[in-house]
Amino acid sequence: MRQALLAVLLPGVVQLAPSGALAAEKWFLLARHGECFAVRSLERKFPDLGSIAEPEAFVQFARAKGLKVTSRAIPVQAGSAVEVLVPERELSLVFITAESCSKVEAR
Repeated sequence: MRQALLAVLLPGVVQLAPSGALAAEKWFLLARHGECFAVRSLERKFPDLGSIAEPEAFVQFARAKGLKVTSRAIPVQAGSAVEVLVPERELSLVFITAESCSKVEAR
């Protein structure tokens, strides 16, 4: 379902930016129905999340906790998106930049 939603909402090809450029963007979490939520909402699962605000930092944070984490860039028309999977916590997250988020919410 999520992949089908992404295919409809976010067609196109992603242009990967250096990790520093990704960190400079404002990131959100994409919900199933296209809403965007603050990354801080992950504090429900990780009360010690701290100032984590982007996917690369979250991946490092989860790995430091000993969790198996995978991530991959997802193609989007504008901005950036990264899928992060944490099977042990049953998490399948999509981090999306503000630019992409506004396009999803505008539909």
